[in-house]
Amino acid sequence: MPSHLHLFIGKHINEDRVYRYLKEVYPKTKKASWFSKKAIEALILEERIHDLKWFTDSYGQSLERMSSGQQGMAFFKHILSQQKETIVLINPMAHLDVTNRRSIEEELDRICGQINLVVVTSNEQWIPKFISQKSYLEYDSALGVQNELFLTELTNSDQKLWRIFQKNDLKKKVPEILVRLENVEVSYGNKKVLHKINWTIKSGDFWQLKGENGSGKTTLLSLITGDNPKGFGQDLWLFGHKKGSGESVWEIKKQLGYYAPSMVQMFPGTHSAIEMILGGVLDQVGLYSVPSEEMTQKARLWLKLVGLSAIDKMPFHALSEGQKGMVMTLRAMIKFPALLILDEPTSGLDSTQSKQYIQLVDTIAKQTNTAIVLVSHIEEHEFKKAKRIVLYKTPQGSVAKII
Repeated sequence: MPSHLHLFIGKHINEDRVYRYLKEVYPKTKKASWFSKKAIEALILEERIHDLKWFTDSYGQSLERMSSGQQGMAFFKHILSQQKETIVLINPMAHLDVTNRRSIEEELDRICGQINLVVVTSNEQWIPKFISQKSYLEYDSALGVQNELFLTELTNSDQKLWRIFQKNDLKKKVPEILVRLENVEVSYGNKKVLHKINWTIKSGDFWQLKGENGSGKTTLLSLITGDNPKGFGQDLWLFGHKKGSGESVWEIKKQLGYYAPSMVQMFPGTHSAIEMILGGVLDQVGLYSVPSEEMTQKARLWLKLVGLSAIDKMPFHALSEGQKGMVMTLRAMIKFPALLILDEPTSGLDSTQSKQYIQLVDTIAKQTNTAIVLVSHIEEHEFKKAKRIVLYKTPQGSVAKII
């Protein structure tokens, strides 16, 4: 008879700690299939190194090129095909829209009588109804005592320093209109992705981008970051230049800050939290140049503002998922970019971490002139000040509606 377990993890617990814990207390996980962010990242790396075509043959694109939601659904089907006796799922609902969440729930209900299931979540909003055995892993002593305060009050000297940084930020020559798309369309062969998209992003704007998994959000973002060649020959303007008018991708990226949870896989080294933030100044993986005193002060001030001064010297890989997200966002903000793109940044965070992250985004919106585009499945009331653009699927490709 299969047995099932729900493990609730606290906000300071990272995936490596979950792995060690389950190996100790639940021996069946030693030969299990694992659904997790790290497992997806490992398969993406294997796919890239060995030029594997598993997902390309089935879905028409590699796992790496899929959106986060599409990756989750494709990988879920992949581990089911392995037919192991035990499956461990760590935050399986992250990045998924309502329809795909329901699909996973129905599939787990179907197979729960056949295999052992261990479901690990960082919040208790969803617990499979067939699980009665529960366990909690709420604190990892290896991380030490963390500062739970958030948005701490700055001293008078800190406030003076912050005003200097803001003044320097305002001196940058940034066009009022950062991004403009007029009737932009994207298709790949016979697959129509985006249809007549019209969208203008101005300096200081705060936008929330929404849409079902597979509706083209990732494709739309890739046009804005300059990474998608489909932007050539269309009415797409980026930071005052029409796409294809001679600007390089790197010139575009100088104006951008970007964070998505999947980026964490790019930083496997032993760099400290503050080194990770300072690496954003020169777009380095880690820190290989001596930062200026001003940049170091700026990084420490951001950490202090969000209540994370205590982790400045901690190894990045040892931080909790919530702390990593904060650090990576500060890394993206250290240059005070004209536009900050946050691609489902709260995915996998518990309710407390999500609230803290929302506070961080609100602080950036209030304290800087940086425009923000945030992709999230969080309910709209969480971002009251954000304007919303929603993608809706149609046979001609997804259309955009501003609400």
